[in-house]
Amino acid sequence: MRIFSYFLSGIVLFILTGCMPSSEEIKKETIESAEQAFSSKKQKSNETSDLFSYYLPEDFQVKETKKANVLLEKGNQSFILFVNQNEDESSKVSYETLAEQYKEPFISETFERDNEFGYIFVVKIDKNLYEVTVGLGGTKLTTESEAHNLHDDVQGMMEIVKSVQ
Repeated sequence: MRIFSYFLSGIVLFILTGCMPSSEEIKKETIESAEQAFSSKKQKSNETSDLFSYYLPEDFQVKETKKANVLLEKGNQSFILFVNQNEDESSKVSYETLAEQYKEPFISETFERDNEFGYIFVVKIDKNLYEVTVGLGGTKLTTESEAHNLHDDVQGMMEIVKSVQ
């Protein structure tokens, strides 16, 4: 009976492991989501802070607003939106700072179009946890995301940073 239990556990583990996407699949899906959101039409603003306005998807909520930062939540996941008003949409300063800080990121991808510089920068924190930063010029949005949520999180994040005015 014990041997059968080990055998059955092994089969279940093998099946579950085979169903998980590979790191390369996760990277590809995440980059595609970011690029698609970057290339799409800018969403209309539906939220305003003291210094800027921005689009906030329905599943996000504003938790706290400070001068150049907005703390957002989506369920129990936190996001921080930072807007440097001294940098325009073509600025590469935020991206270059991340690239200097992290020498071997999981994802480092840039997008350029119509005088806009966008990027996605993902660093692996743990086996299934990533620090994700999505930016457009001097605006960036950062969170921690699990592997299976990366592509969805990145798409919503890019929609938000792209909308900041």
